[in-house]
Amino acid sequence: MPVLLLAQGDTIAKCALRKAIEARYGTRPPSLDSLKINFNGRTLAKVGPVKTWVPVEVTAYFRFPMAMRWDFTVKPLKLPVQRGLEAFDGATYHSARGGKPPTVITDPAQVASMRRRMWAIAAILLTPLSELFVKLSAIGENSLWATNTKLDDAAEIHLRPDNSLDYVRVECLNPDDNRWQNYIIRLSEELVCINDLLLPAKMSAFWDDAPNFEFEPGLVESNPNIPDSVFTLAE
Repeated sequence: MPVLLLAQGDTIAKCALRKAIEARYGTRPPSLDSLKINFNGRTLAKVGPVKTWVPVEVTAYFRFPMAMRWDFTVKPLKLPVQRGLEAFDGATYHSARGGKPPTVITDPAQVASMRRRMWAIAAILLTPLSELFVKLSAIGENSLWATNTKLDDAAEIHLRPDNSLDYVRVECLNPDDNRWQNYIIRLSEELVCINDLLLPAKMSAFWDDAPNFEFEPGLVESNPNIPDSVFTLAE
């Protein structure tokens, strides 16, 4: 039986997404209403006067289609650990850096940029793109737009000739220099199965052509019960 798509959009885009889902999961893809996933890897960070690769751990939370959170811990060699988070509860964006208390961010460009980066991560899973709140549009033989109609955020999805997912691209504001750039997440061809969920073994993110991070997926919890407080940061 072919994969059921509830997403809106044109026939070519739906066909491309269906083939990508089947290339990843076969004809029985997982249904994901929520997700908690850990990543381990490294990120380019400024240490003193230079940028260098430093270890980083990330925990991402999703409750589709609206709520997202991204917690990270950067561990520079022989320097204090740096922690931060970004969270969106469907209405409000919170951000924290350097162990400081979270603050509400109201700048529309920053809010949209955070959501788009998180939507790019969600797109890597593929099955969230098949839901009713998504509109699909073909932009080439092996590429399509996937728009979260609840948030009006779009991700550009590019497939390989074998229909596997190659990379995801969104346009957003680089928080390091406040420039609009392409944020690109490239995926390895190799897959790993973690708690029955197939994921790319490695993910590499770039601002245009400049590397940003390299991650490998760790612990995965599919459809956990994530309380509102995780996204609202309520005590």
